[in-house]
Amino acid sequence: MRGVRTAVIAALVAALVSPGPPTSAQPAPTDRYALAGGCFTAQTPDGNYLTRTENTATATSRAEAEPWHLQATDLGRYLLFGTERDFLAASDGELGRALGGALDNSAGAMVDGLTKGTTGDVADKLAEGPLGTASGRGARIVTAAEPSELADWRITDAPGGFHLILPALDAWLTVDDDGALSLTPHEADATTITFHRATGCAPWPEADVNVTGPVATGETPYGEVRGFLDGHLHGMAFEFVGGRARCGRPWHRFGVTEALRGCKEHEASGGRTHVLETVLSGRDPIAGHDTRGWPTFHDWPAHDSLTYEQVYYRWLERAWRGGLRMVTNLLVENHALCEQYPFKRNDCNEMDSAVLQAKRVRQLERYIDAQHGGPGEGWLRVVDDPFEARRVANAGKLALVLGIELSVPFDCGLRVGMPTCDRTQIDRAVDELYDLGVRQMELVNKFDNALTGVKGDAGTTGVIVNSGNAYATGEFWQMRNCEHAHAHDHTQHNIPDDSGAPKELTGRDSIFGAILAATGTSGAAPLYPEGPHCNVRGLSELGEHALNRLIERGMVFDPDHMSAKAADQALDLLERKGYSGVISSHSWADKTVYPRVYELGGVVTPYAGDSEDFVAKWREHREWADDRFYFGFGYGSDTNGFGAQGAPRGDTPTKVEYPFTGFGGATIHRQVSGERTFDVNIDGVAHYGLYPDWIEDLRMQAGDQIVEDMVRGPEAYLQMWERAIGIAPDSCRDDVGDLTDSDATRVAPGMTPPEVLRALGQPASRDNRTFTYCLARDRSLRVRFDRHDRVAQVRSSRAR
Repeated sequence: MRGVRTAVIAALVAALVSPGPPTSAQPAPTDRYALAGGCFTAQTPDGNYLTRTENTATATSRAEAEPWHLQATDLGRYLLFGTERDFLAASDGELGRALGGALDNSAGAMVDGLTKGTTGDVADKLAEGPLGTASGRGARIVTAAEPSELADWRITDAPGGFHLILPALDAWLTVDDDGALSLTPHEADATTITFHRATGCAPWPEADVNVTGPVATGETPYGEVRGFLDGHLHGMAFEFVGGRARCGRPWHRFGVTEALRGCKEHEASGGRTHVLETVLSGRDPIAGHDTRGWPTFHDWPAHDSLTYEQVYYRWLERAWRGGLRMVTNLLVENHALCEQYPFKRNDCNEMDSAVLQAKRVRQLERYIDAQHGGPGEGWLRVVDDPFEARRVANAGKLALVLGIELSVPFDCGLRVGMPTCDRTQIDRAVDELYDLGVRQMELVNKFDNALTGVKGDAGTTGVIVNSGNAYATGEFWQMRNCEHAHAHDHTQHNIPDDSGAPKELTGRDSIFGAILAATGTSGAAPLYPEGPHCNVRGLSELGEHALNRLIERGMVFDPDHMSAKAADQALDLLERKGYSGVISSHSWADKTVYPRVYELGGVVTPYAGDSEDFVAKWREHREWADDRFYFGFGYGSDTNGFGAQGAPRGDTPTKVEYPFTGFGGATIHRQVSGERTFDVNIDGVAHYGLYPDWIEDLRMQAGDQIVEDMVRGPEAYLQMWERAIGIAPDSCRDDVGDLTDSDATRVAPGMTPPEVLRALGQPASRDNRTFTYCLARDRSLRVRFDRHDRVAQVRSSRAR
């Protein structure tokens, strides 16, 4: 903790909206969660208020009291932010200085303030038993220039108000008879504080959302969902490759100034040591680049930067306010890259990394809840089934599905052709991932594994990633000429390394090749015959077993990254079983796969990228859509380090004009982060918050129809997911038999919408509290729900 200044203060916590002067209509908060983000004065039981002078609580009126902004760091935990932009903190003599110094010198080891993953002095200081007992003796309350463990207060309910606890020292705030502030190790000696709404607080630094107006909701919790769908996002990729290959993170409990800062190891060199960024973004290695991030954002985020954070939670919030209602967050890792990259703080096991990233998603969910009034009150919810996802999206919130994109899922690798797993291990791992909340899954990413061959990368990147395959498996890709095949994998370079061929790393997922190249893992790959090329590795017996296990659990399968042979075999298996639970999430399949996905009732969310290219994909996919199933279109952003985002289109006749009206009538302005204003025409999709702007760019090019199809994306995914977990398809389809009168008797008053779905299958429509089905003899069956979301009426009638 630098710049700790003894002074005065005291304080307490914050409220959900910036309030006006205290009035009878604004009573003192009685809920500790309602303090988040608010401006308050803090009063002691003797009627005095905390002030900024003489380290006391001696002000006798609110006019003399110090107003404090209470910034939530977690549920029920707060920074107390004073008018001098400093923090209420504790100093505990030598112990406090030792702990503060350990935190300062950890260089980011305290990634989220948890002891897990900390190293050296930090973990030691936090684990020491004497901290709690020592802290209450002679502790001083001070103002600190920066947030730290010694400024992160937990607030608990107490009779007539609240208690303030400093968890780092296991001590309570107390005020003596003279108004002096200190800490006590005994809860019985804690002073009860009441908070009163105030004005005049210092503004808390934060990125703006710049979307105003309504947040669209559904008519009912069980009706059709409208909004946008992203089938492929890497929101927790800051933990990828050992946790130090990328700079910044989607949130930090101490705020945006910590979350959106560059990697400390590259600051002193002016970015010149940030080799990955230099290679991937084409930056001048001599001139370097500005690594600072907040508040200037001079050189990042950028649409073509793959090593800096692009999914800060306020940017994600902007996408949600702009209409995003469903997203799949892919937990991603590659052990070979992690082992080779010199900077890391995490274990390189891919399954362990997936568990860690899933934990981070839940922590982000908690953090957002903390900013919005308490458990379950935030706008983001992790969902486990399509019924929950539908309720969340129709409530106007963002439903997040957990997915997997690993090179070695289930620890099922290959070593010189031999698998490193068996069926029992796969069964156990599938169950563990399911219990973790994973519901969408790829079986491969960059390297061959024991389940399937990989599609491979193209060009120079392919040469380098192929070397990684040899490092990971002991063998290069077994690519052969497949000129007469209707599907093929990425064509490989067949030019010798000494030919002077260009070494640029460009294209999708080039970060993988860049890491291998930068760490010296890459070497000469074999020369292949003339393309097109096909990986001889298909879906193995273990892969088929794994796929069957996913089907048994009702999980959504993604064939992306699989070799052409393996994808064909996997789709054959799904077709034999009539399994709808399939998505191609980010254009790592080919044009032979997409029509088959649609014919199964699956969903395709092509890689977003440049808006002009995406419009062309949309037109093509509309031709492939199967009219037996509900059609909706999503995008796979692949944001956070794996694919460049949409480039700026400049001053074109179809440029986006700000402000514009977005989904549900929201008004969308240019996004402001710190000192920088983002414009999709100039910056492209520099960060995730610009996806509403990107969708407006699509509309400007292709008209309202493309947006209408995309607004249907979440519903298409939900209906696909319902069928995956066993809900029968719509009885109004020509290839599905009508329901009978006997079937109709399975529905009774009082049943819930999910119970009706399980009894009768998917309805032809879900409108105005009514499910409508096709009944034999050209009749329709209508199931109507009451205001408590229970069946109120079941009625058949002649179809019109």
